This record gives sequence, structure tokens and C-alpha cells, in this order.
Amino acid sequence: MDMLSERAKLRLLLLLLLLMLGCLAFTTANTLQAAQNFQSQYSAVKTEDVNAIHPWMSIHVISHLYHVPEDYLYSSLNISNPGTFHHATLYDLATHSRQSPDQVIRTLRYAILKYRKEHHPIVPPIPLRHTRRQLSPTPTPGGTQY
Repeated sequence: MDMLSERAKLRLLLLLLLLMLGCLAFTTANTLQAAQNFQSQYSAVKTEDVNAIHPWMSIHVISHLYHVPEDYLYSSLNISNPGTFHHATLYDLATHSRQSPDQVIRTLRYAILKYRKEHHPIVPPIPLRHTRRQLSPTPTPGGTQY
């Protein structure tokens, strides 16, 4: 009985194929979900949404993305010697200051919003003028209206 019958081999191959297809479907679903998550985070960063700040980011990156000076962000975190933390993540800064990463992120969000309010006040949008003439419902010589 060393050899499996042809029917048993076929069943084994079919089982392995189904297992492989299941793994492929699972991987595809996870990849699509990761791509959608990346797109939403990218959109949030492009619109400069402060909720897109994460613990793996550094002050240098946040300063660049949100157009806020690094010194301003470091001072909001009460860090007096920013040179030693130039490439440190927010997680590292939180550990150094004995705070949670969420507290550091909240502080930075508040600082960015405060900076925007002080340096970039919201200007009301200029109303657009209609460039296309409106057709008036006046009778035409033929008697039809437009």
C-alpha cells in the first residue's frame, strides 16, 4: 500500500488546490483593505487633516506635511534640545517625556491648529460670478418661449 490510488491522489490535489485558492482569496482581501486604508490616510494627509498624525511619524515629517516650523512643535512638547530628537518618532518622544503616544499626538494636533489659527486665518471664499447669461422666458417673434 505504498502507492496511493489515482482517485486518492486526485482528491489530495483537489484539497491542496482548494486550500491554495482559499489562501489566495484571504491574501487578496487583506491587500485590497490595506490599499483602501492607504488611500484614505493619503487623502487625509493631502488635506492636512491633523487626525492623520501617527506615533511612527517624526517631528520633521509632521513639520513638513503640515507646514509648521519644527521649533514650534518641539516647544509645544516642552522639548528644549530638539537636535537630539531630529529623527525620533513620536513614540520615542512619548517614552522620553513619560507620556502616552496619544497625549503627544493630541498636543501636536492642538499646536498645529493653534498655529494655523494664528498664522493662516481663514479667509472667506470669494463668491463666484456667473459668467453665463441666463435665458429669460420672454416670448420670441415666433411665439415660442425659451
